[in-house]
Amino acid sequence: MSTRKIDDQQQSCKNCGVRDGLNFTVSDSLWAKVIPTRLLNRVVCLACFDKFAARRGVDYHRHLSALYFAGCQARFEFRVVRRAKAVMR
Repeated sequence: MSTRKIDDQQQSCKNCGVRDGLNFTVSDSLWAKVIPTRLLNRVVCLACFDKFAARRGVDYHRHLSALYFAGCQARFEFRVVRRAKAVMR
């Protein structure tokens, strides 16, 4: 029987090299708008995705559908919560 560390399953960002354990989901069309061509089919961490989106003026917060964390001892799925817009009176 072989064993595998969870760390071995975490992929590193091909832009900055970090292994943050975070996985997130956005549509393919949004990914193509945000990510530079050289990284389109590569792993990109959420921090780099955020920086690329800011540089391109893309507001992605409404399109983030899932966020996961895989650590050494536990795994978590985060719920994406959006604040309601303030109503001006």
